[in-house]
Amino acid sequence: MTKYTATLLLILLVIIPGTQISPQQARHDPVFDGDNAYDFLVDQCDFGPRPPGSENLSLCRSYIAGSLESLGWNTTLQNFTYLGVECFNIIGRWGNDSEPRLTLGAHYDTRPLADQDPFIGNRTLPVLGANDAASGVAVLLELARVLPEEIRVEVELVFFDAEDSGGISGWNWIVGSNYFVSQLSQDRIDSISAMILLDMVGDENLVLQREVSSTRSLQDTVWSVAAELGYDDIFIDVLGRSIIDDHRPFLDVGIASLDIIHHDPFPSSWHTTSDIPERCSPDSLEVVGQALEVFTVDHVRNLTALQPDLFQILISALRIIIVVGLPVVAVVVVVYYRFWKK
Repeated sequence: MTKYTATLLLILLVIIPGTQISPQQARHDPVFDGDNAYDFLVDQCDFGPRPPGSENLSLCRSYIAGSLESLGWNTTLQNFTYLGVECFNIIGRWGNDSEPRLTLGAHYDTRPLADQDPFIGNRTLPVLGANDAASGVAVLLELARVLPEEIRVEVELVFFDAEDSGGISGWNWIVGSNYFVSQLSQDRIDSISAMILLDMVGDENLVLQREVSSTRSLQDTVWSVAAELGYDDIFIDVLGRSIIDDHRPFLDVGIASLDIIHHDPFPSSWHTTSDIPERCSPDSLEVVGQALEVFTVDHVRNLTALQPDLFQILISALRIIIVVGLPVVAVVVVVYYRFWKK
């Protein structure tokens, strides 16, 4: 072997092992804290029942927006009027000019009447709404605290008003999410890679079946993450049923969407006066929160990996040239010195 060939082989041994075009990210280690999320749940319930248009809901709205802003998120109130009632969706973004590609949502209003209460005398009373829907809001607020800052620009947190008054005084269901989606441009719709909804995720006996109208591939991914974390006893691989919920307007415009909801049957506290914090569990909130935290980080990293910047493209091209070109040069040099230059 000549000194020229030896030099080239040494270069190959040094450079090629380090040339990875798509390095794999290590799985994110979740830090979501169920006790913190439970505190967010209790704080909402301290305002009392929170039906659309109520003073209690206005106070809770200020609490949600203030909690987000204290964590560095920018908030916008999207107001609309429905059947004479002024309503507000709350939108949280990381940065004023961001166009997030992952939307995480929950409704923050509560049902005006406990019409499913086993005691007929209670059915004219309002629902406190610890599980439905303070639990979903609590998980989103804790996620707002723990998500790595470098991925937050790709995440949008939306808290929907006027979801849970359907069938009362002429109201429809999912009014806030329908309005939110109606205000999206086609370009904005096309830019959203996925929407995940949290609804009734805090029950002490939490069971999450697969909601059948959800996008199956998205559902498979989240359920797989939950199984890897050891939570397949909560995220069970059983088909539930189709639910009219805040993910539906997103599905209707072609956005991959998933409803994570305790259903088929609903929890025993559903739309009753027993929907109180004592029927909810920090452990349940933590299971859902950690699964969604890991999914969110992985999802955003994959989106970023699929759209490298110009510098990354140039580096990748250079690596390909090195990997493919240097062996060719080495062969040419070896052949030249071995057969022609004697």
